[in-house]
Amino acid sequence: MAKRKAAAGKAAPRGQAHEARARKLAHDLDAIYEGLHYREFKILLKAEDFDESDIAAEVHDYWKLARRVAGELLISVQRSKTETKPRFRDIVFLDAPGFDLYRKGFILRVRRDYAGTEPGKSYELTLKFRGPDIAEAERMDLTPAKGFQGRGKFKEELLLVSAKLGGMRSIFSHTCQLKEQTRPLGKTFADFVRIFPHLGSLGIRPTTKIAPAAPTPVQEELYDLGEFGFRGAKTAKVNMAVWRNPKTKKILIGEFAYETHFRHYGRLHPIPKLRSERLYRLLQRETGAWVELANTKTSLYYALSGKKIAHDE
Repeated sequence: MAKRKAAAGKAAPRGQAHEARARKLAHDLDAIYEGLHYREFKILLKAEDFDESDIAAEVHDYWKLARRVAGELLISVQRSKTETKPRFRDIVFLDAPGFDLYRKGFILRVRRDYAGTEPGKSYELTLKFRGPDIAEAERMDLTPAKGFQGRGKFKEELLLVSAKLGGMRSIFSHTCQLKEQTRPLGKTFADFVRIFPHLGSLGIRPTTKIAPAAPTPVQEELYDLGEFGFRGAKTAKVNMAVWRNPKTKKILIGEFAYETHFRHYGRLHPIPKLRSERLYRLLQRETGAWVELANTKTSLYYALSGKKIAHDE
């Protein structure tokens, strides 16, 4: 009996320690979520539902359906005056021959806006870490080296699930964008470590060649469609992107997306949060014939290389 009492007396401190760790973890997660200021909802759309000769008409049709669904949920819609005027840009993802960056959750991307009918000389260089663990994504230090002006962004991306329409899953991304770059792109891993010092911790050899992961860039036709208004929160910008092969003009994929912006995650009003999520689920079901499950634009680009990749986004 005395031994049992002694054992019981020692159990309490362990229980208290466990509770303390749980409270600290919850506090840490609350702090991490408070650093999250964006939620972007993405719906991929099948390539075969776009007419190569009239992409704008297909974009118009889907946007019309999306506005109808939003109206059913009492979500206001503000249409852009330039909703029918697309912007064009070339997109390339850079990586090592074995796709070492992508396998580790990193994305190195170059986007060039068109100047007239051709990609311009300046470009936007982006380094992104993306994964399902919010704490891991938040602690990634993607600060560029001195002399580079980078814009950071930490957000939650809401993606489709692979099994059925109406699902939703979260991944978290930490991004640094360097706009209006004009210097020649580097050719080795060391060249990019000089820009983003954190890459030096990945264990990739400095002499490793860095080049486009696929043989051709993607041409993006981007439509800024307008805004959704969720009561009690700021509006969400809405756009639609269509990717195609710039040489063959073959459509690769489409994507409809809207992004909410807020100051405090923990103070998000439940009504607009619920409506933005309900819109995402209902829009999938109402436009199910268009929806492409089990894919992301990045994974699709890497698949153009013809190589198998051990990476599940």
